Amino acid sequence: MLRTPKHALLASGLAAAVLFGTVACGSSDSGGSSSEGASGGTTIKVCSDMPYEPFEAPGKGPRGLKFTGFDIELLDAMVATDGDKLDITDSDFDTIFAAVNAGKCDMVASAVTITADRKKNSLFSDPYFDADQSLLVPADSKVEKLSDLEGKTIGVQTGTTGEKYATEHTPKGATVKAYKDAAGLFAAINAGQIAAILQDLPVNSDRATKDDTVKVVDTIPTGEQYGFVVAKDDKDLQAQLNKELKAVRDDGTYDKLFKKYFPNAG
Repeated sequence: MLRTPKHALLASGLAAAVLFGTVACGSSDSGGSSSEGASGGTTIKVCSDMPYEPFEAPGKGPRGLKFTGFDIELLDAMVATDGDKLDITDSDFDTIFAAVNAGKCDMVASAVTITADRKKNSLFSDPYFDADQSLLVPADSKVEKLSDLEGKTIGVQTGTTGEKYATEHTPKGATVKAYKDAAGLFAAINAGQIAAILQDLPVNSDRATKDDTVKVVDTIPTGEQYGFVVAKDDKDLQAQLNKELKAVRDDGTYDKLFKKYFPNAG
């Protein structure tokens, strides 16, 4: 989950998420490589983990899509510059890289952090978003930082950089419990099953903005960047995405979408 030239700094709840640039794939009637659309453009098959707000979630999206979020709107605007369309599939994050390399989808758009390990088996677009890790706790919690969670249970999402960080920096006596998606994490903390959630700052901040029973108490600088993912041998699609990403940056579309989804950006 969670630096091209820096563009904007998220203040307060979104502090440390610097613009420019650890999440996902499920079942769909149509899987595999891209195909020609009815209007002549290409239909690009996309794997994405839902929900992972504000980056992706079910909902009324652009051009008739049944999904929305920053990643979805950004990618749709990008491919539209070449007359192409998206066909989005929802599934678990821990299967997403295998799915794209197996040809079940052309690419991944799911707040994916670019890492050296992932680069061994996949190609990434240029970074499009920067984000750090963070801790989300109940509003009445006395926890202020990771070390305060000694002997407690920390929730993470399976296969993410948040899980990796928590595992490598587990406080004494603490337990790291993995959930398959963000929805499971939020349900667990609301039910008192975990003491905190360690995951990408923009996602935790978005939740805290919408739910006053939780709060973000600590930002953990990790220097993470998000990128779109394609199969290891698909350099043509990688180049196309980079060209389209530059186009929506240059014409102001990127800025407009950023302000829509991150209104507290400084």
